[in-house]
Amino acid sequence: MDSDPLVLPMCTIQPDFLSVISDVHQGLTPEDTFWLSCYKSGEPSVHGKVYATLDDLNRDLVRFEGRDGVELLRSGEALYSASCSPLHIPPTRLAVPTKTYSEHEGRKALKITAFDVSPDGSQFATGHMDGSIHISQTSQSRPTNSCRPHVSTVTSLRFFPSSRVLLTSSVDFSLAILPAAPPEEPSATQGPIMPVRRFRGHTRGITSTAIVSKGRNLLSAARDGTVRLWDVPSESQIRMMGSANGNNVPVLAISVGEGSLQADGTAADEAGTDPREVDTEDKLVFAALQDGTFEAFDLRTKLSVFRSQAQPARGKSVLQAIAYAPTEDLVATGSTNGIVAVYDTRALATPLTTFKRNTASVEDLTFVPLDASSFATDARALDGSGIGLAVATEDGLPYIADVRPEGPGVRAELVGPDCEAVRAVCVVQTQEPEVWTAADDGAVRRYRVRGV
Repeated sequence: MDSDPLVLPMCTIQPDFLSVISDVHQGLTPEDTFWLSCYKSGEPSVHGKVYATLDDLNRDLVRFEGRDGVELLRSGEALYSASCSPLHIPPTRLAVPTKTYSEHEGRKALKITAFDVSPDGSQFATGHMDGSIHISQTSQSRPTNSCRPHVSTVTSLRFFPSSRVLLTSSVDFSLAILPAAPPEEPSATQGPIMPVRRFRGHTRGITSTAIVSKGRNLLSAARDGTVRLWDVPSESQIRMMGSANGNNVPVLAISVGEGSLQADGTAADEAGTDPREVDTEDKLVFAALQDGTFEAFDLRTKLSVFRSQAQPARGKSVLQAIAYAPTEDLVATGSTNGIVAVYDTRALATPLTTFKRNTASVEDLTFVPLDASSFATDARALDGSGIGLAVATEDGLPYIADVRPEGPGVRAELVGPDCEAVRAVCVVQTQEPEVWTAADDGAVRRYRVRGV
């Protein structure tokens, strides 16, 4: 990245602002205030108050007056946007969770270290520092399945395409497969579940996993600098791929999808295809490395086909998040110094764009399909279609960034965590797309992409 990344603004709002508005709407108080702050690195911050007042004639209408440079707009039930003229921030959607799941309910929160939602949207799983995993139905507020398949921090959770089996990994060097079928009775709670498969071979903590196609093969990445391909039925390793031309730089995240790249150099197909492999011949694996570079492996040949150049030092920069969107020919990386870079997979040498908001670490990334109704506001015309990035950050200020065609820019602020690090973000495509986050406060939050 030869040029400095574009700096994007931030809008933050008092986490319980909806409760304040509700109190005014119900007549519990004639008026009240809540804070709204806007930031942009390198410019003075703007801290203002929004006054909420019940209309004298229409008792169902709450009016808002922003002061000290901030404005709050309401264009529908629970549809709010913020703007800030001193920082030239246009109306930006403040997306509030449609539902929040909290496991602790008054007890000390268990930090969530790994998270995933089943493809059918019926359940989600959370992993924790003590090696425990909780599986919850989305229709319930409490976990229905729990177990402790690992002896230390859970680092990755992945539901199989069936939504009834779960892949787990840990810093204890192992992977496990758990049964994850929900109980027959929606309100029932099952007893402890036990792993049905175990995979061992890594020599340092596993950081990331992926499921190939329907799940006959698995991928894992670890701090030992390897990406490994596994056969599920035999619980055996098919192939080990070392990062950084055999230097084995720790791999902190991977993302897999269909695609192919022209290999660097003229290396031959040395690995061949193992009879245990299923649907690997058309897959790419993108890996984020601890030295600030990323690498692409061709699963057909098991060879590295691209590795990015180390970037000029701007303090220590580690890549720990990566997302691949094969249908869009895009790959995105997130670093510990807050920089997001987006690349066209047909020309990986130079990023299409780089941006950041501050220096808070990017914990996770995932692409989000967008259209004109996605995180829309009445005050801001949006393009009909495009692609965005959901960005989870250590400062507890997750957001949706436009990538194409408008971007880069902030499409929406994901309201909810109160300065608690957000460790994971994912997108669920069921009847309507939703963005889900998991944070250090032990809460899982879900947001609609369209509507409120």
